[in-house]
Amino acid sequence: MCFAKPGAVSEFDAPMQSPAYGMAFQIRGEADGKTRRFVYISPSCEALNGITAEAALADPMALYSLILPEHQERVFAAEQRAVETLTPFDIEVPFRQPDGGVRWCRITSLPRLEPDGTTLWDGVQVDVTERREAEAKAAEDRRRLDQVVETTGLGLWEYDIRADRLTWSDRTKALFGLPAGAEVTFESYRAAIHPDDQGRTLAAYQAARDTPGGSDFSFEHRTVGPDGEVRWVLAHGRVIWDGDQPALVLGSSLDITERKRAEEQHVLLVREMAHRAQNGLAVMMSLVTQSARGAASVVDYEEKLVARMQAMAASQALITEAGGRSLPLDALIDRTLKPFDLDRFDLTPANARIELSPDLAMALALLLHELATNAVKYGALSAANGRVALAWHSEGDGGEVTWREIGGPAPKPPSRKGFGSRLLESALRPRGGAVEVDYHPDGLQSRMSFPLN
Repeated sequence: MCFAKPGAVSEFDAPMQSPAYGMAFQIRGEADGKTRRFVYISPSCEALNGITAEAALADPMALYSLILPEHQERVFAAEQRAVETLTPFDIEVPFRQPDGGVRWCRITSLPRLEPDGTTLWDGVQVDVTERREAEAKAAEDRRRLDQVVETTGLGLWEYDIRADRLTWSDRTKALFGLPAGAEVTFESYRAAIHPDDQGRTLAAYQAARDTPGGSDFSFEHRTVGPDGEVRWVLAHGRVIWDGDQPALVLGSSLDITERKRAEEQHVLLVREMAHRAQNGLAVMMSLVTQSARGAASVVDYEEKLVARMQAMAASQALITEAGGRSLPLDALIDRTLKPFDLDRFDLTPANARIELSPDLAMALALLLHELATNAVKYGALSAANGRVALAWHSEGDGGEVTWREIGGPAPKPPSRKGFGSRLLESALRPRGGAVEVDYHPDGLQSRMSFPLN
């Protein structure tokens, strides 16, 4: 690049004397496209860059050298592309100030062909430090807001009604089982709502949309991901009107699956307690009858009956006692089944020590109590010589308990799904476990599997 002393002053000299407007300059490029020289630099150069216009014209590198070294190559490359293609030059770079500080400047220049084949580049250098600092602050504020939103687990979304354009944050897509880059539409959102929840969900949205002036809405619904996973979502939204019609809907979504599972478990436990109370008399009457069999005397009968009723009360208290600490599986089985006469159980542990978390212990206690109750009322324990074979073991991160009734009447599958059946199906499921029941002709069999991690 070749630079020379200025000739005539540029026609845009007057308005560019103040640093508030930046520094004006003009470069003349020769017809060969290789030689270029400054022909004008406005006096505001000194206020903007700390060197006079005369000094910059006398030695152009005095101006170029103010650009931080790591950015100079980028400036020269952009300048060369603009010269070769005769397209506007526009770049932002940091300049070193005389006091050692750094100011960001935007340099723009437009080419203008002259009759003699030369090119005049009319340009301006403007301080954009404050704008960049404001942008950086805004970006930092947005980053912090994103962190807050991320911490709360909120997914954000926006629906442009007139353009029929739905925009979801990555978190919202994740709630629906979608990858970050997935395309979403109002129809795909509708399809992702659980079929049983679509009617009331869309009705709540429509009611808010049809309210003159806009309205807020809130509802809970289930989503069904592409892999079939069902999750619960709490959605809040606001319909914004433009003039006399709705234009925009803004909202958030929150995953409440764990809360809903906890609520379902609470309902299950409450119903189980009511179920136990209803069966209490039947169980106690059965205990009275069984205790009377083979009793040598009234005193012997009394001792057996009282002992079994006390064991039953201890089993009822197990849920409360388990709070906050783990329980050994063998101790859980012993306490839960004592009311049903442990002499009628064949216990064969493969692992004597299996530790259960309180919630898993609670679920297994409910299951064993339900199986034993049914065995007393309908199964092997209702027969004089009936027995139950109970085995348990652990392997890796999983545990398993098997229940097998022997010597009782042939079990009959229930004609309808009662509370006991639902309990067997759902008690371990929230904890990653499962219960299998087989109504085998020789006696009911059940396999209870669960994670131990």
